[in-house]
Amino acid sequence: MPINPNTMACMDFLGIDFPGEFMNLASSNNNIITMAMSEDGSEFLQILLSSRDSRISNLIFTRVFELILELMTHQFGPYLFQKLVESVDENRLLMIMEKLTIPENHIYHASVHKYGSFSVKKLITALKRSPLISYVTNALSNKFEKLMTHPTGRYVIMECLNVLDSRTNDLLYVRAMEGCLELSRHKQGAVSMNACIARIKGPRRDQLLNMICDNVRFLAQDPTGNYVVQCVIGLGNPAIIDQIFNLLEELYVKLSMAKTESHLVEQCLQLSGMNWVISEFIGSDEFVMVVKDRYGNYVVQTALKESKKRDGTLHASPIVKLEEYMGCLQDGHGRNIVTLLKSLQQLIFEVVLLG
Repeated sequence: MPINPNTMACMDFLGIDFPGEFMNLASSNNNIITMAMSEDGSEFLQILLSSRDSRISNLIFTRVFELILELMTHQFGPYLFQKLVESVDENRLLMIMEKLTIPENHIYHASVHKYGSFSVKKLITALKRSPLISYVTNALSNKFEKLMTHPTGRYVIMECLNVLDSRTNDLLYVRAMEGCLELSRHKQGAVSMNACIARIKGPRRDQLLNMICDNVRFLAQDPTGNYVVQCVIGLGNPAIIDQIFNLLEELYVKLSMAKTESHLVEQCLQLSGMNWVISEFIGSDEFVMVVKDRYGNYVVQTALKESKKRDGTLHASPIVKLEEYMGCLQDGHGRNIVTLLKSLQQLIFEVVLLG
């Protein structure tokens, strides 16, 4: 077989004779692996693979194949792994995929590794139009919840959602729906679910959103699950938003007095849920508790500010209610509301005076 001119150029540039010196250098597995695990050696092998000479790619493949996972997870291995995946033919790609998935799920172990996750993401990009990508998505789906709750592994799932089409991602979409409630209650899992919600496409998106709506009362009362509800509200789908606000009826007072859940109520006040929240406040015997609560007083402040901007009639209702309790709002967090009411009254006075 004639030597590829690009390979010859690489060898000349590096001062190495081919095939003589390189074949001697690559005469054992250890020599190539040792090179691959060093910065200079890895760069050298990448240059050779860039020549697209099949003799080079086949030789390097043969030498590193048995230690492919070690290559993927080594500090200097991912870029060489990427070049190798881009250089070999479909048959060798199949061998790599079977090596990484049968019988051990090596893709999972690489995905939760600092350098290995980079290798897997490059593999996803390289195989995105190949039927072999199913090996990757199947392997990841089998460890979906563990990956979604792992600070490194979650980015591999996101790479699939970013790079692959909805048909290829369908198994991951199904896993997201199956693990939705459990993941939403996990600190890292909730972050991953929000990222997943933002990326999921097609009919599965509506199915996932409806599942969250069906369980919104449960999720809203969870310290991390409520962030997932906030994410869904933030998508701006009017039908979904109204459904959520309706389902949260009789929970607004309770949610307002919890650290993270209070943010959800403030979000509702800034959207079409304002009527629901304020109506519950003024009809509740616990309204004064909300006003004096360390978190609830901020929710009430938001209610007063938002209603003043958008609905004067609705704005008057909580003020009338608050006037009943002015005597007990002079200390603690209640003072924040008293201060706000005075500033609002002063503003109204100035507007009238200037008018």
